[in-house]
Amino acid sequence: MTKSEELLCEALRFIPWGTQTNAKRPIMDYAGVMPFFIEKAKGCRFWDVDGREFIDYRMALGPVILGYCYEEVDNAVKRQIDKGVLFSMASPLEIDLAKRIVEAVPSVEMVRFMKNGVDANACNIRLARAFTGRDKIIRCGYNGYHDWFMTGIKGNGVPEILSSYVYEVRYGDLDEVEKILKRDAHNIACILTVPYDFNEDISGEFPRGLRNLADEYNVILIFDEVLTGFRLSLGGAQGFFEVKPDLSSFAKAMANGYPISAYGGRRDIMKRLDDFVLTATYAGETLSIVAAIVTIDVMRRENVHETLFKIGRMLMSGFIDISSRIGVEAKIGGLPVAPFFLFNYTDAKKNKDLQFILNRELFKKGIFVYDKWFISFSHSESDISETLDKFESALKNTLDIYARENLL
Repeated sequence: MTKSEELLCEALRFIPWGTQTNAKRPIMDYAGVMPFFIEKAKGCRFWDVDGREFIDYRMALGPVILGYCYEEVDNAVKRQIDKGVLFSMASPLEIDLAKRIVEAVPSVEMVRFMKNGVDANACNIRLARAFTGRDKIIRCGYNGYHDWFMTGIKGNGVPEILSSYVYEVRYGDLDEVEKILKRDAHNIACILTVPYDFNEDISGEFPRGLRNLADEYNVILIFDEVLTGFRLSLGGAQGFFEVKPDLSSFAKAMANGYPISAYGGRRDIMKRLDDFVLTATYAGETLSIVAAIVTIDVMRRENVHETLFKIGRMLMSGFIDISSRIGVEAKIGGLPVAPFFLFNYTDAKKNKDLQFILNRELFKKGIFVYDKWFISFSHSESDISETLDKFESALKNTLDIYARENLL
């Protein structure tokens, strides 16, 4: 057994799943090649507990936008430790960060902080209900573990009655949203949606269409920018697609991995907080606030997003060139900050089997990816070149292994 596997056996004795995050649950079919526990990380690379080095394209599920242990951010945090982490009243740092977010995000006039993306989404739902006096919501995409975002699933502890308050729609299905609004708009407080789902549609037509419908039927539009915020642009997906929601939720990529989220938007809606309580003891924790301040400053000063798109395009171009030369039927798409590579044969099982083998071969070669390829500011052109060399080798191995297995 590898040290990773030994630790997993021990972890499962004390920790359900053996980890804290669903997307970090070990996939046992990859045992022996997929790192289950990470020892340290720097830049765009990490080292697992068995000493293996990986170029990382998961970047802690998206939050690490500048790179692991980014010195300017971490040094600011270290200086703040000497001043204090949490106080008995507010820190002026809260104002500094709020100003930066209001300046960066076109739709945000007032903002408050929490700790997780689901916190921010839940706060925005409460605000929308309080402002409109309505109870129902339309939602799209993964919005977190909160009860309102996990209705209709048997046995997960969410009361079934909540399903009658939530309409779920597929990303891109404007017709379904309009049908719901025509039927029940007088009971609907808001539409909560991911503005981009990191798949093929990069047009922005869906969030723009939702903006028009929200205006027509007088409901609040909330963008769940937990993953898109500060990754697609300094102004988030709404800045990238040029469409303004009424409220927004931010978290990942906001502070380069430090735990913080934010919710904010129109002043008249945010002022409803004068009448009821949404509060959290650790929302004003200074280390994460400092990290967010510095991360945003670096993004602005260093033109981070231009680099992310440039590096991502290099990776995507490599995928296209390699798959073409080898003769692989593949689909390469998404925005360059988080592209994807998928096999695209008519046989769905073949695609699934090939993807599994490719992931396994990439793990063996020290490339860590699953689903989307998240680019960070620390990924250099040389990192991409190394990745593409290993990707080509892994892809050739994948085809050979699949051919052998299907001849047995």
